[in-house]
Amino acid sequence: MRMTPTDLSDVNGHTYTYLLNGVTPAGNWTGLFRPGEKVLLRFVNGSAMTYFDVRIPGLKMTVVAADGMPVHPVSVDEFRIAVAETYDVIVEPSGQDAFTIFCQDNARTGYVRGTLAVRQGLEAEVPPHDPRPLLTMEDMGHGGMGGTHVGGMEGGCGMGKPKGMEGGCGANMSGGGMDHAAMGHGGQGAAAKGDDRLIDMRAMAMSPKLDDPGIGLRNNGRKVLTYSDLRSTFDDPDGREPGRE
Repeated sequence: MRMTPTDLSDVNGHTYTYLLNGVTPAGNWTGLFRPGEKVLLRFVNGSAMTYFDVRIPGLKMTVVAADGMPVHPVSVDEFRIAVAETYDVIVEPSGQDAFTIFCQDNARTGYVRGTLAVRQGLEAEVPPHDPRPLLTMEDMGHGGMGGTHVGGMEGGCGMGKPKGMEGGCGANMSGGGMDHAAMGHGGQGAAAKGDDRLIDMRAMAMSPKLDDPGIGLRNNGRKVLTYSDLRSTFDDPDGREPGRE
């Protein structure tokens, strides 16, 4: 298993240059505002497979719509936008002539930026990348494994070799008569109990994540939008209670 704890994005800034409205970071796309006015910004992630973390240092953003659906206003410092998602936010620039729109990818390999300014040609300070996040076993649905990151697995078997495996990854792996079903491992590679669909693998420790800001955004000192913050402004037109999760 050759996997690093920073394996977050295959399409990233090491290879590609990110664009904002077709403009590179050096090109500095600029949107104009008049001090004190409310400005509606619509963010659309048009990438193929890259997530971005968006903030405007010095400005609060009020989220008013998600994927075209109006929501109760939520004031945040930052939000993560996935592929093809759309967020409408309102900002009220004042107190300075320029603000940076900063969008860093979730793997912290690159960014794109633009500027809100009172006139063309201005720019504000561009913040540095946040620290590069490390995946933990819990992030991959294996919370019962102590929450440690997957470092040390790059070389092959990783995590040390049990007795009888000294000869390599494939040596003597019969298990010595262990009852894997009794250990909770029987659901992998076979039909799950009570389910007639074949499932190759399932997470060992599933849990709700709607209130989780996401990898690299937890406890960063900023108010980050979560899916649990989003409440539609209208009642559910269906009206039925959910029958299952």
